[in-house]
Amino acid sequence: MEWLVLFFFLPFVLTLMFFNWLEEKFISFKNKEKLEEGEAMLHEKKYAQAKAFFSEKLKRFPKSAKAYLLRTKANLFLENYYSALYDIEQSISFDNTVAEAYVLKGKILYKLDEFDKAFLEFDKADWHYRSENPIALRWRGMARFQIGQTDNAIEDFRRAVELGDEDAEYILRTQFEYIKR
Repeated sequence: MEWLVLFFFLPFVLTLMFFNWLEEKFISFKNKEKLEEGEAMLHEKKYAQAKAFFSEKLKRFPKSAKAYLLRTKANLFLENYYSALYDIEQSISFDNTVAEAYVLKGKILYKLDEFDKAFLEFDKADWHYRSENPIALRWRGMARFQIGQTDNAIEDFRRAVELGDEDAEYILRTQFEYIKR
């Protein structure tokens, strides 16, 4: 009896998995081509236009993690921190494997003076980058400094300097005057 159920049920499950995979690949391929124009706007520093562009794309593709991520960047540059926070949380909910998303979320929380939460996001980003991204290390060091972990912050800055980050070197050289501003 079990074999009979398995015989009829297995092809159904495999067919559903195949079409789900096919839909996911097709939508991500279409999104990639259609988001390039908005990315160009971000590069040209046309943040309001880029935000409107990504908002329009999200109406058609409401589960596009990349569109939410890019709209987050536009909102961040426009200093719409709470909108940016919403967008990055949406992006992470659809794809939690993008390390850059955790760096952006940490930056937003840092700008909102939520240093404890920002530290956790920078720590996640550092984990995803395998401690090889100087920007994530520098920002984690800045958050650590703000929450009173000065020794650990110095270690993060030193590691970032080893990876070639000039901003972290400046922070170490000026004894944290850069962060205090």
